[in-house]
Amino acid sequence: MSKQDNMDIDSVKAELKQLKASKGKIARQFKTVESGSAEHTALIEQMQQVSSRVKELEAEQKRLLNAETETTQAAPPRVLPAQFSAIKKQFGQSFEVTRIAAAKVPDEWWQFAAQHPRSSVYHSREIWEFISSQPHTTAELLLARDGKNRIIGGLPLIIMTTPLLGNFAVSMPFFNYGGPVTEYTDVFEALLGVCKQEGESGELKYVEIRTLQASAYPSSTKKVSMLRALPDTPALFDEEVGAKVRAQAKKAEEYRPRFKIGGKELLDDFYTVFARNMRDLGTPVNAKAFFALLLDKLPEQTHIAVAYVDNRPVATGFLLSHRNMMEIPWASTVREANKMNMNMWLYDNILKFAINKGMHWFDFGRSTQDAGTYRFKKQWGAEPYQHHWYQFSQHPSGDSLNPDNPKFKLAIGVWQRMPVWLTRKIGPYVSSQLP
Repeated sequence: MSKQDNMDIDSVKAELKQLKASKGKIARQFKTVESGSAEHTALIEQMQQVSSRVKELEAEQKRLLNAETETTQAAPPRVLPAQFSAIKKQFGQSFEVTRIAAAKVPDEWWQFAAQHPRSSVYHSREIWEFISSQPHTTAELLLARDGKNRIIGGLPLIIMTTPLLGNFAVSMPFFNYGGPVTEYTDVFEALLGVCKQEGESGELKYVEIRTLQASAYPSSTKKVSMLRALPDTPALFDEEVGAKVRAQAKKAEEYRPRFKIGGKELLDDFYTVFARNMRDLGTPVNAKAFFALLLDKLPEQTHIAVAYVDNRPVATGFLLSHRNMMEIPWASTVREANKMNMNMWLYDNILKFAINKGMHWFDFGRSTQDAGTYRFKKQWGAEPYQHHWYQFSQHPSGDSLNPDNPKFKLAIGVWQRMPVWLTRKIGPYVSSQLP
């Protein structure tokens, strides 16, 4: 039995790395010996032996990767989560949309939302309870029923009554998803129609519905979700992302980083990095209690990932899983870690964690088309999926009260000059009012 027979892809890579380092060491020794001497001849023999072994291992690495590819070729293709595909069917019969207060939402809705292929974790009872517990929020549900009183669609609507920004409504603040859930275009349009009436009544500054579905109503298309289909193994992932991305991630290894995945025990480290990064971006930071409650509400679906250098947290991500997709709604890296390529290393580890958890898709989160974050996600193989944000108001401006609004530019500049300790004190009060 040859030495390779018992080797896996990771051990082959580890030995290759060691041998290539040895080749470099031998090459440097040639400068210190006389050509034609016994020492010179010995070095030549050593170099030939190492080079021969490197050649064997490179062939074995190729064989193992090909074997993995052949094994997974018969695997079914990754099916895009339904919430990202267009609604095409018409219900074509009579139905009615009613508004339901939070306390009167029927259990039937939670069953509908849990089973519907177009729903997300943001349509769950746990997230509803989480949002309802936040300051300045009042939750209600728009519910569509057919002539036999069966639920055929719904839309959680969150009314925000804020001291700083006034009163407005959002389909789901703080998160990327949570808009209308239905299989029918006419039901979708009807739900938007109720929101239009609400927004144009003058009681609220505006009503904003965030969804991935196009409609006859005009929408803002500034944002996209960046999704990547995941292969079955980390080795296949390495092959797919290519040598350039792998090399960037590996640059961080000279700083001997450590990677941890956990839950609430990592919240302090997560928040240390997150609060500092939000200050640097000029964005008010969410309260630590915001993340603690989310971890409590969804303990099986939430994880915190942290990268450490010299036992200090320098990069982090908050992960949320639903069905076969993992999302990273929040990620941060301290500025001095950027030169270490720590962000690349963190994402490389997170994506492989998602693969090992059996996820088929990774959602890199929301980005503005062609912005820096968009390009970062694109290099990992992520593809854009269009958002449609509908705003209904007596005086529509096309802008909403969120941190991307240009009206906040001056405030962002001021915030970036504040000490981190101060932003951690007043940031949660402000961020709780930004949808």
